[in-house]
Amino acid sequence: MSATTASPAAPAAHTQRPNRAPGTEIHPPMGDGGTWVLQRGPRYIRVSPEVAALAEHFDGRRDHGELARLMGGTWTAEMVGFAVRRLDDLQLVDNGEMKAPRRQGRFKMVPPFTFQFTLLRPGRTMQSLQPLFARMGNRYLVGTALLIAVAGLLALAVQNTYVTSSLSGPLSPLTYLGILAGLVIGTSIHELGHAATLIRYGGKPSRIGIMLFYLMPAFFCDVSDAWRLPQRRQRVHVALAGPAVQTFLAGAAALAAWPLADSGVKTALVFFALGSYITGLLNLLPFIKLDGYIALMSHVDIPYLRDRAITDARRLMARLLFGGTYERELTRRWTTVYGLACMVFPLYLLSTALQLWIDLLRRGGVIGICLAACGVSYGLYFLGRGVRRLAAEVRASGAGRPRIALVSTAVAAAAGALMFLPVPHTVSAAYVSRPGGTDLVLLDGADTDRIAPGQKVTLTTNGPVLNPTTGSATVGDAPAAAGEAPLDSFFPLDLDGALTMPVTSYRLDLDGPLDEPTGAARVDTGQLPLWEVGYRTYISPFLPS
Repeated sequence: MSATTASPAAPAAHTQRPNRAPGTEIHPPMGDGGTWVLQRGPRYIRVSPEVAALAEHFDGRRDHGELARLMGGTWTAEMVGFAVRRLDDLQLVDNGEMKAPRRQGRFKMVPPFTFQFTLLRPGRTMQSLQPLFARMGNRYLVGTALLIAVAGLLALAVQNTYVTSSLSGPLSPLTYLGILAGLVIGTSIHELGHAATLIRYGGKPSRIGIMLFYLMPAFFCDVSDAWRLPQRRQRVHVALAGPAVQTFLAGAAALAAWPLADSGVKTALVFFALGSYITGLLNLLPFIKLDGYIALMSHVDIPYLRDRAITDARRLMARLLFGGTYERELTRRWTTVYGLACMVFPLYLLSTALQLWIDLLRRGGVIGICLAACGVSYGLYFLGRGVRRLAAEVRASGAGRPRIALVSTAVAAAAGALMFLPVPHTVSAAYVSRPGGTDLVLLDGADTDRIAPGQKVTLTTNGPVLNPTTGSATVGDAPAAAGEAPLDSFFPLDLDGALTMPVTSYRLDLDGPLDEPTGAARVDTGQLPLWEVGYRTYISPFLPS
């Protein structure tokens, strides 16, 4: 908000004799170079010492003139009025209807699509460990942890053949359970790394728990109290402590797996190491609200950096497309480019995740397609929300209506033309080798209408991450038949065929011998308009046949 904002003609009555909003706390600096902080509920707002002193005088009895006299110096009633309005905008001035913020419950939703569940509220026990955490932060231990993280990468490189085979083949339920348990423990220690570093510098974490972030499970640690730390580097250290701990654990797991014989334990350790390295890297990217973003925001010392940069980027797009007049939230040139990256990256992240898992989800019949549709719907929601905010910026900018109409028509025409763009259409399925031959098998909900004799079929392994090709075939002339197939044909589970599912089968004509008797399959059905591919994939499976 610009300091040149005009004063309202009729200030709200409750701002004439301001009183602090219930539950507002005033925190002094934690050390030399620190700042004063006003806190109400989970929100921390850094202010100058003068504004903090002014807020301390808010009692609901003094008007602006009296407050200016109390402050002394160069303060005037007009300056007090401006400061009061700014604090009122931040909901720190009582409007007569406010109540003290309730203590946050265990469940919290953070728009647009993050769900948090609090497991632990650190108290005096963790605070009492401050001397221990201070000793653990010495350079020798940090250097050893870094060495282990690098050595773990080298260990995975040496084991690359085993790593590739583990990522390419089905795993037993017990192995999956071990991987899940390891990741849960690892991410818990990751969050404790944030908490320990904050406590080391004198702060106090408020909540630790689990969340769904962009449809992915993760842990969180609320270290908002880090904004009270006096030095930027301390806030950066708090943000980076989690990824540092996670990469150390990844390196330790990779080194532990190296001497082991091939087994489920070794596979679980390899998966944990890879998962922890990737999660640590993802956490360092500053384009979504994870640790890398917190570190960048702390380093440049710009509160709400991402939101404000996205606003500037959106206004730049609006000005280039529609014209008009816009104010900048931030004055640094790089922040606009950063805001554009922040706008695009969540869509890129979601599309990459869908691309990685889409074949597996589509093989899973109606349930898998429903999960994929949820991901696509969220992406469309995210895109629609951006368009709505862009439209609001344009309306407020005074842009000319003819240009708005012309550009909007052009964009709508381009979007319509894109829907008719021919794109490859494939059907995800599985294959099973039987005594009489090899069959292509599909669960209920798969798009069988497009399957026809002579179509090319690519056969791959049924791995959780990698799917190298095991052979190729064509759809035979025999008609489709109802039957059963093992559940582990469709999912990367090693169940020894113990569970079966009803399927629709097509006999395949193999082009050569297969490397694996069962696995995933992808049928090339030709090209279709983009709209029809979307309809066949995400809509028609849910319509009555």
